[in-house]
Amino acid sequence: MTAPQDPLSRLSTFSAEKHVVTIGTFDGVHRGHQALIGAAAARSRELDLELAAITFDPAPAAVLRPAQFDGAILSLTDKVQLLIAAGAAKVVVLPFTNALAALSAREFFGALVGQAAMQELFVGEAFALGHRREGTVDVLAGLGAEHDVRVVALTRIEDDGVIVSSSGIRRVIHAGDVNAASKMLGRPFHIAGEVIHGAHIGRTIGYPTANVMPPEGQAQLADGIYAAMAALPGGSKPLPAMTYIGTRPALNTGRRLIETHILDFDGDLYGQRIEVAFIDRLRADADFPSLEDLVAQLQRDEAATRRALVGVGLCDT
Repeated sequence: MTAPQDPLSRLSTFSAEKHVVTIGTFDGVHRGHQALIGAAAARSRELDLELAAITFDPAPAAVLRPAQFDGAILSLTDKVQLLIAAGAAKVVVLPFTNALAALSAREFFGALVGQAAMQELFVGEAFALGHRREGTVDVLAGLGAEHDVRVVALTRIEDDGVIVSSSGIRRVIHAGDVNAASKMLGRPFHIAGEVIHGAHIGRTIGYPTANVMPPEGQAQLADGIYAAMAALPGGSKPLPAMTYIGTRPALNTGRRLIETHILDFDGDLYGQRIEVAFIDRLRADADFPSLEDLVAQLQRDEAATRRALVGVGLCDT
């Protein structure tokens, strides 16, 4: 019989050198996460130690409460890149499994001390570690005292009395409020994917689109038309774009797609990976009695898109 794998085996990738550690799901790497990592990075520089960010994939909620989990804000690749950009010297991704969830806070904390040579631990004030979230900040502080590890808990960031949180960002994404999402994230919400072939109807009506399938497991943005920015492979700057999310009721296809019309662009993007960042939601999805009515609305949408993108420097008018 094969022995069960140690759920913390990836901690063995740490060197013997001492570390400042921060740990969390970090979904979205939002402004609260950025503040936490920034504080931990500053402290690591003071101590001349590396900052290690430990995160989980999939998100714990996706394993423990799958029916209630609304999808990840970021792909794992994007999360790792943003954690490094925020100040982490290294990122260790622990596969979140039921075996990991069953570990006690004491077991987990001891492994961080023993395998990651943790000297200080930075977490958010609502963070909890271990089985049934038993390792609250107070419990972690007690474990830190036992191991001579300083535990620092940062208070959460609020905007107009609203706490910046991953769950709050998912809610506004589902509602299509990309302005609120951008404010909490500190950057626009985005999706990325490989451009696939569609029905090519957009090209016949003067609005060719780069189509991608909604990323599996990612939080779903509300259907509608959005002013957006499109980043192309090798591109020096994002391009102004108008993005549709929905099932195209006017064309009766039934399949949910993300279709991006890049303004003033003519090129072949099939098979290439593009990233679309959402700036403003212009309107909800709608049905139209004819293609002529659809085209007329798309022309109004394009004008609205250009106006919305003036503020981010992508359009003059």
